[in-house]
Amino acid sequence: MDKRLAQQTITDLFDNPFDRERYQHFLNNLLNRYEPRNGHYTGNYIPDAYKQHIKQYWRIGKYQDPEGDELDLLVVQVKSLSKLERARSALRNFAVTRLKQFEKEASLIAFYAEDDQGADWRFSFIKIEHEAYQDDIASAIHGSRDISPSLDKKGKVKLRQKLTPAKRYSYLVGVHENSHTASKQLLPLLEMDYADPRIEEIEAAFSIEKVTGEFFEQYKALFQNLAEHLKSQPLFSKSDEEARDQQVSRFAKKLLGQVVFLYFLQKKGWLGVDKDKPWGTGSKRFMRDRFDQVLKEGGDYYHDFLQYLFYEALADERKGQEDPGYYTRFDCRVPFLNGGLFEPDYDWQKEHIDLPNSLFHNTEKNKNGDVGTGILNVFDRYNFTIKEDEPLEKEVAVDPEMLGKVFENMLEVTERKSKGAFYTPREIVHYMCQESLIHYLDNRLNSYASTPELAEPQAELFGSPGGQQSLEDVEEIKAPKADLETLIRKGHLFIENDQAALLALERIEKGEQKQTKKEIALPESVRQHAKAIDEALADIKVCDPAIGSGAFPVGLLHEIVNARLALAPHSGNSQSAYELKRHAIAESIYGVDIDASAIDIARLRLWLSLIVDEEDYDTIEALPNLDYKIVRGDSLVGIDGIGKVDDIFNPKFTLISELENEKQNFFSTTNHNTKIDLSKKITDLIHQITNGKEAFDFKIYFSEVWHQKGGFDVVIGNPPYVSHDRISKDNKEVYKAVFDSYEPFADIYCYFIEKSIFLLNSDGVVSLITSNSYLRAKYGAPLRKTISNNCSIVNLINVDDYQLFRTAIVNTAIIVAQLRELLRPAIVASGTIEPSLDFINFVKLTGFSCQQRLFGEKPWRLISRDLIELLAEIENGNVTLEDLNTKIRLGLATGNNEAFVIDQSKREALIKADPKSAEIIKPVLRGRDIQRYYYKPPEKYILLTRNEIDVKREYSAIFRYLDSLGERFKNRGARGKNWTNLRACSFFDDFREPKIIWIELSDTGRFALCEEEIYLLNSAYFLIPPPRIIPRYLLSILNSSVIHFYLIHTAETSGMGTSRWFNIHVREFPIHIARNDIQQIIGCVVDYCSLSTLKELKLYAAYFDQLIDGLVYELYFHDEIKAANKEILPHLGELSPITDGMTEEEKLATIRREFDRLYDPRHPVRNNLETLDSVAVVRTIREALKR
Repeated sequence: MDKRLAQQTITDLFDNPFDRERYQHFLNNLLNRYEPRNGHYTGNYIPDAYKQHIKQYWRIGKYQDPEGDELDLLVVQVKSLSKLERARSALRNFAVTRLKQFEKEASLIAFYAEDDQGADWRFSFIKIEHEAYQDDIASAIHGSRDISPSLDKKGKVKLRQKLTPAKRYSYLVGVHENSHTASKQLLPLLEMDYADPRIEEIEAAFSIEKVTGEFFEQYKALFQNLAEHLKSQPLFSKSDEEARDQQVSRFAKKLLGQVVFLYFLQKKGWLGVDKDKPWGTGSKRFMRDRFDQVLKEGGDYYHDFLQYLFYEALADERKGQEDPGYYTRFDCRVPFLNGGLFEPDYDWQKEHIDLPNSLFHNTEKNKNGDVGTGILNVFDRYNFTIKEDEPLEKEVAVDPEMLGKVFENMLEVTERKSKGAFYTPREIVHYMCQESLIHYLDNRLNSYASTPELAEPQAELFGSPGGQQSLEDVEEIKAPKADLETLIRKGHLFIENDQAALLALERIEKGEQKQTKKEIALPESVRQHAKAIDEALADIKVCDPAIGSGAFPVGLLHEIVNARLALAPHSGNSQSAYELKRHAIAESIYGVDIDASAIDIARLRLWLSLIVDEEDYDTIEALPNLDYKIVRGDSLVGIDGIGKVDDIFNPKFTLISELENEKQNFFSTTNHNTKIDLSKKITDLIHQITNGKEAFDFKIYFSEVWHQKGGFDVVIGNPPYVSHDRISKDNKEVYKAVFDSYEPFADIYCYFIEKSIFLLNSDGVVSLITSNSYLRAKYGAPLRKTISNNCSIVNLINVDDYQLFRTAIVNTAIIVAQLRELLRPAIVASGTIEPSLDFINFVKLTGFSCQQRLFGEKPWRLISRDLIELLAEIENGNVTLEDLNTKIRLGLATGNNEAFVIDQSKREALIKADPKSAEIIKPVLRGRDIQRYYYKPPEKYILLTRNEIDVKREYSAIFRYLDSLGERFKNRGARGKNWTNLRACSFFDDFREPKIIWIELSDTGRFALCEEEIYLLNSAYFLIPPPRIIPRYLLSILNSSVIHFYLIHTAETSGMGTSRWFNIHVREFPIHIARNDIQQIIGCVVDYCSLSTLKELKLYAAYFDQLIDGLVYELYFHDEIKAANKEILPHLGELSPITDGMTEEEKLATIRREFDRLYDPRHPVRNNLETLDSVAVVRTIREALKR
């Protein structure tokens, strides 16, 4: 189908009420072909559980993709539009029931409502996922030496066939929706006549990430255009440039946030409601309708409409009117919102800000060819949904959670670098929020006896009851942790089922029916203690000390409300979702951020989350004031002495009590003048308590938390990523005085971890995602000590070589810890996430138990018992390079490579001008020149102008060249005694010695022997082999799989799939010192390998490399290899050495002769090499290195 016709097909279908003929025509072109069916199901053919939602449905066909996977095609008519919008779980579960009935795993379904004749409908893709089990991949990932993962025909990890709740992805389509997104993502499939689409490609067409990325880029362009325009406005030009840019940035972000907030409001039908009509009946295009009206009247959209909408209609309470919702100027109903989002930051009635209509609507084309680059153009282009994101229910539209991601990413590059803020992916937020609540409830409800930790437990990943009871003597378990996990992770999925089951049981008791197939899904222990669990959730206090866009507090808000709704049939709590959310925001949620824009965004996200659940259309409740719940401040630096002066919480100290009363009053007040008065009182009280100090302090601003609970129940978040070299000297001095974890090279997240620990109460849980460097890095030692001295590790999830943050190259770790002593082992998951696994399955598949005593000041080895024993075996009886006093050096930092590193032509020119120049022009290697067992001939040279050289007097040509580089070069910071000299270096002479050289970042060992006077730049290292070891033999050890395996389990990775072969790691390598004759033999094979590699004899080089690796395995694991009858060394025979006196032809002839002998299929060396992985230890190492 050509592009124009494809676009027309989409428009005809998706911009109109649902039409079955058009839908089938669309499917015919989307799928190219499908097998028609004529199944029509109604009445008793609809399962009882769904009769209240569904009137009828049609099975119109099935489709088989090129890989044999099948897709069902359905049309479902629901009974009302409210069912379409609100009964999402029921409709998804119905689809799963049908998939099971027709034995399919995926379907495309059109859902439309009877009462609006399909005006607004859903086009959904539903797919059943499969749950992963730890024994499915066992332990190719975490250490079993005998089991390898099974893969399916596509090379993906094969998961056991236990069904989990399906995921549904939906486009919002119809009369009141825009088909831009659907067109963008489905168009390529419609155009693809040459091949039938795979189900994976159909699923990809429902990608939310694509929508997020595109929406963000256009949102960013709006911000940049708006900010650029605002810079010239008189209101902002009064300030200096830095202050002006900050003011402009905040105003632009706030304006866009206000407008996008109203797009969600108009989606609810709350704007432009006719007089005497109920809320919810307003125009879904209110913002655009008013623009068209203003334009028609020749007015100014911002001055004549938006300012009045923002700062009067939405911000002013109209209590005296008969209808408080009616706004005379617009002759329609507009709700009073309160909360601060629409409070002006300037005197809008006097100060003039010129925002021309073209900023809101124009006909310019963007880079994608879409017409219109104005604010309304962009927002009108996308579908907005008021439904919050759920793991199983996703609408391909702009939802409140996506908005949070956009807001977080809106931090400019300069802000991102200075404040270190990065957005946490949705599934990570879900996981961390759920884990926090599970462990909080476990601590709150259950008491465990102080029984010593067992020697080597293997607990279930999430603590099954059996697993827990085998680890500790139970004193009182009200609800086992596994049951609490079921509540938090799956409870919201059980609500409809449990309500139906309870109703059926009630009918049975009354004799109205005899039996039921419905069973209550919520665990019995949870039902028995539902009231206590509900009270614990109502009572929880949580804080994010670096709140950013509010992803974690909003995530916890959802989890708390979902759990309480799941408990409701059993707890007796009849509060609505809106009431539960408002309670949680008032009583549970706290947050801090140093960035004012982040505070604006986080508050907006909480307000938006509240509004989406407001269903009382008689009276819309005003938004709460969050000024003293979500606070701007520096989380790390409090007020001196406050944390130690506990008498401020003494009942006699009335100022704190008065402060708490005024904050409570402020939260719910709606009167503008009262709000101003209360704010002044609160500020005055804080100044009295702090003796006038302005700094933020948790115990003052959130004093009620310490009064009631002695600290937070949960501290959660993603602390900023600011490296130590960007922390100011003054701040470092403060941190040194405040934090036990202080270390000069520690990044700022380390201090956030310590701060978070000490914000907890005695039963509190901390859950943070940070860089994983502190787990092993030297600078992490004080932090590791602080954590282990004060906490028990509950979960530790370490992710290597996979970027959870798409805009930051950083390996991450999630730590969940608690202050209460935990005598059972921690659950640790560590490894690289495979593309075919989601995060929760990664945790399940790589998880193992790790004893608490292993977490101390020394680097944390997050590996299984098998691997710990294997590393110990590698270390046992061997010595480190540091033990051997090995000199290990980093290459030269010239201070200016462009000047001091020259090419061949420049070298020749300098020598021609002054032959003496050759004395200090030396060959130099860069990291990229160093390969495994060899290095490329140098193509670059270094001007070795050491400090003792008077360049001007001794080397005139070189002086003239350096002098020509100008004043900037001469005034550089990194220089020697004179501007012509290199930086001082104490080991220049070491470069004349035979040395082993290597590159710092590499996916495998890239060590080579260099026996010439060749210099290195600082992207490479070198070492001088110690006297007891033949250099070529040491080279074989360093390039071996054994040492690579040792490195990846003892050092951090780069985050880009490569290892960091730093000095601090290399010097700790355990070196096996063999007898001299064995060293000579292995050194001989190294010569074969090096020369073969240099001469590009690839087969020879690969085989000799494999042979060297096998010999090193034999050195380290002699007993295992001998027991398996896989020895290599005894079968080598006498090797012919390569000598300096040989010609090239003689050397190559020797290599060919030895290769032919040892590569013979009948030779035991080749046989043993090819079957070496039958030895368990070899197989374990090789499997680990594959990842």
